[in-house]
Amino acid sequence: MPGRVFEIRYPNGDFELDAFSQRPPPAIGETIRRRGSLWKVVSRKDGQPVIIRVEPMPDPGAARP
Repeated sequence: MPGRVFEIRYPNGDFELDAFSQRPPPAIGETIRRRGSLWKVVSRKDGQPVIIRVEPMPDPGAARP
């Protein structure tokens, strides 16, 4: 099965592309780890590519100062 592309859009305007084949891209409300941080999916637009927008989340596993 060929992979399909999805785009992750960050609040600062950056984006990254990823692909999926077996598991669908993240749904609204899911938490993902990217760029060493936790992000919550706040919107998803299905199409070619699927576009998801994320917002930062506090990382409970991160070291505290």
